[in-house]
Amino acid sequence: MARPGARVEADVAAFTDDLRSALGEALVSLVLHGSAAGNEWVPGRSDINTALVVPRIDVDVLERLAPPVRRWRERSFALPVLMDEEYLAGARDTFPMELDDIRRQHRLLAGTDLFAALTLDPAALRRECEYEARGKLLRLRALFLELGRDPGAIEPLMEGSLKSFLIVLRHLLRVRGRDGGHGYADVLAAGERVLGPLPVMGRLLHHRTGDAPLAPAALRAEFGAYLAEIERIVRAVDGLGA
Repeated sequence: MARPGARVEADVAAFTDDLRSALGEALVSLVLHGSAAGNEWVPGRSDINTALVVPRIDVDVLERLAPPVRRWRERSFALPVLMDEEYLAGARDTFPMELDDIRRQHRLLAGTDLFAALTLDPAALRRECEYEARGKLLRLRALFLELGRDPGAIEPLMEGSLKSFLIVLRHLLRVRGRDGGHGYADVLAAGERVLGPLPVMGRLLHHRTGDAPLAPAALRAEFGAYLAEIERIVRAVDGLGA
């Protein structure tokens, strides 16, 4: 895995300056999170993720932010996670997975770091973990019904869903007190120590970084094995409340 290079770092600095200029004193906290803040940067594929906190979100704030956000969307910047201080305080019980990921892997770009000291409710984390696991499994099955007749669509379907299920696995491990780290490869290795081998997820993860292309003739069988691995993760999430 890699860290972002000098060009990405220069873009992050320029983006920060643009948001400072647009918001002035209304910028409370701006952080970089996700792959650009860690060691999982994939050139040409990874987005640059940020989270922004302001005192209060109104039309004036949105209008001031819209021009710089539109400009930077063309440079691989994802839409920022935009919150006001009241929303951040209330969202800890609603979106604990997302906030926990930001808390554990972020870098302060401007303002005050409001994420480092966030406290999250383990019960809320377990509930969202179950909701996300079940919902994403339903969507994976539905998308196969829609796309599965086209062999060329199976690999993108698996690869496109992999990140979501690794995030679920990351939080499953945390709720069980088996934190395996933040990076996808570390999470998968820790998950296998708890759930047993997850070979298809491993092959997909290597393929995501360009290391090991999947064999086209085996894709349907691979999807069946992948689905079985995902169902094992969902069953483990179900067991969190036992």
